[in-house]
Amino acid sequence: MHYSERLLIHIKQAERITQAAKEAAVREAGITAAQQAALAVLSENPGINAAELARKLSVTPQTMNSLLGRLEARGLVARTPHPIHGTLIEIRLTERGEEVFAQADALVAKLDARLAEGLTPDEVAAVRDLLARIVRNAGTPGR
Repeated sequence: MHYSERLLIHIKQAERITQAAKEAAVREAGITAAQQAALAVLSENPGINAAELARKLSVTPQTMNSLLGRLEARGLVARTPHPIHGTLIEIRLTERGEEVFAQADALVAKLDARLAEGLTPDEVAAVRDLLARIVRNAGTPGR
């Protein structure tokens, strides 16, 4: 098999190009793709802690703390002690964070729709299924 025929090449190219498109899209909302991803997880998991957020985004705790520091400095997230377990710090979107996330999410949804142009709903479902199977296969050690 030629190098250009390898599945890994096509996956990497798709990831690189779609991430660049996402970066450009969310820049309109004044944030980065990494910040948008964090805001998305926070919007679905209010009160999550930094360690769990880092796990969900597959980044190191150090990277997450840096990202959260930038979001907090901009007033997009707030970190507060858990009401019962005071040593745990909960992270939530602020009102401004919700506004910025809503704007960025609309831009990402528009990009998502653009990526699916010319595909039928069944084809979109098939792409999702195929990518999920590839992810599962990649995560299976020793194969």
